[in-house]
Amino acid sequence: MPVLVTGVERSAGRACVRALARTGGEVRAYLDPLAGADGLVPRLRASGVKVARGTLDDEGTLELALAEAHTVVHAAADLMAAPDTLLDDAATVLSAALGAGVRRLVLVSHLGADDARDNPWLAALGDVEALVADAPLETVTLRRTLTYGLDDAVTAALGQSTGGAQPDALHMPIWVDDLAAGVAAADARDRAAGVLPHLVVVLGGPQLVSLGELVALLGGQVVEPAVADRTLPAHVIDVLSRDLAPPLDAPSAGTSPERGAAVIREHAT
Repeated sequence: MPVLVTGVERSAGRACVRALARTGGEVRAYLDPLAGADGLVPRLRASGVKVARGTLDDEGTLELALAEAHTVVHAAADLMAAPDTLLDDAATVLSAALGAGVRRLVLVSHLGADDARDNPWLAALGDVEALVADAPLETVTLRRTLTYGLDDAVTAALGQSTGGAQPDALHMPIWVDDLAAGVAAADARDRAAGVLPHLVVVLGGPQLVSLGELVALLGGQVVEPAVADRTLPAHVIDVLSRDLAPPLDAPSAGTSPERGAAVIREHAT
């Protein structure tokens, strides 16, 4: 059944489209007309993905793009997204989904959304999660750990240096295609009778590493925060500087940081 993905301008959204397309169903991508890499729309269409152009505050266009869709994957809450737009964007996507009769919403969230501690991006994600949890349709919220991959702005920055973040912060980074596989699994999930309609899943990578170790694997320099050139937004530096490892019993995906970093290096040469 048709599924629409938001946030396809960024790495996680594009990975979700690829993973969902491999399941054989109809996949639609919703893209901001002023964003996205050159040639992205032709590449998507050449792979059989239907593309709709519009902004996330355009409920009418969203509802049209969601016509007869079963699932909407809201992957636009990227770490580089402005915190003050997250809740309004999610509310518009949800309203459009309800207007179109969509049955399931999959939210790509982030570990720490339930413990924001003055981080405006995580606090906004917490509000989005609360909105989704109260929605009158099936929902799956994926709280992913620090996500890295090809053509990702945060990964590219970490490939240069720690950028003002604490290098000893602990993460279980997840390769973007592993995150997307989790999204595809959430879309395919059959709901048994009597199961609560709202599910929250924490999903991380297979290995606990410090931020400095990840940066070194990516080829960047580990620089102490006091002397670093802060090239990332403050809310991103704060997320990178936190210990954000999931519980030991949380599901984990299989691509190790060593293998993921090797793929990035291979792609760069």
